[in-house]
Amino acid sequence: MEKRRNYFIDKEFQTKFILKFCVIVLFNSILIGIFLFILSRNSTTVAIENTKVITKTTADFILPLILISVIVGSIFSAISAVILALFISHKIAGPLFRVKKELKKLEEGDFAANFNVRKNDQLKELSNSLTSMLSSLREKLIFIKNKVVEIKKEKTENLKEKIDKLEEELNKFKGL
Repeated sequence: MEKRRNYFIDKEFQTKFILKFCVIVLFNSILIGIFLFILSRNSTTVAIENTKVITKTTADFILPLILISVIVGSIFSAISAVILALFISHKIAGPLFRVKKELKKLEEGDFAANFNVRKNDQLKELSNSLTSMLSSLREKLIFIKNKVVEIKKEKTENLKEKIDKLEEELNKFKGL
């Protein structure tokens, strides 16, 4: 299989997938900031500012640091989550796109469909099952087609007309 260059295959699915990751990262970052603030609220810190000793609650002293840390951490985590979610969703959306495309061919009677996906993609097991199913269907249709050819050799004219119609229907299937 060739390597895909377009990582946004199913934009709607992948965008929702990525946004869910980002919401989790943002929620966790805010939660960490809140916990740090709450845990530091009941303690005091002594600091030296401009050669003066100042006593503040730890929350007042570190709140600006917490906010900066949470913002920087959230941005870094969100970027990491977007990249990770894009690659993960690509390994799901790509095979789904492929399976839908090949199922459309089957719907149109084209039995030359191929459900193979890249070896590291998700849904590999589904792809293998669909390939096995398609192979079984091909074998059954080929068997029926061969039986029609055998019956067609019979001399009965009425039977021949029926078989011609049956063969006409079978010939609509592509890839056999």
